[in-house]
Amino acid sequence: MVLLSAIQDFEGRTLSAVPGLLGKLRYVALLCKNKGEGFHWGLQKIYGSGAAEKAIKNSHRALIGQVLRTPLRDLEEDLRHSAARAQVTEFELLACFGTSERNAPPVQNFRASEKHFMSVLHTLSALAQHNALAIPQNVLPPPPPAQSPRPPVGA
Repeated sequence: MVLLSAIQDFEGRTLSAVPGLLGKLRYVALLCKNKGEGFHWGLQKIYGSGAAEKAIKNSHRALIGQVLRTPLRDLEEDLRHSAARAQVTEFELLACFGTSERNAPPVQNFRASEKHFMSVLHTLSALAQHNALAIPQNVLPPPPPAQSPRPPVGA
């Protein structure tokens, strides 16, 4: 039996199942918003609330750092992929991160990192809005025809 630390468990088992960088960040942000500071029932039960909270905060910090190092072109594609997999719009996914500096998740301890993160969010939001406006509704392919049930075999 391999023993894992709380952060190895959280990142290796929980976050690895969430598709996309922004999808992972959304998951962590929702954990923090829904139940206070980094609530995760299973992690708390196994490792205690202190270790679970620390693991989630460390993962959160690492994910934000990864976002800040990722080119915008890659983040734009990740946004589409993460939103589709989470079955939300790109705007709903971005809204999880806060739309103003006072609603944004804490970003390390540096004001410059906070401003950089907010800039990335605003840019992704603008790109998503531009892409939504760039696709005329009459150009979208028609929905697939409804499938009628097949008659039973031998009927």
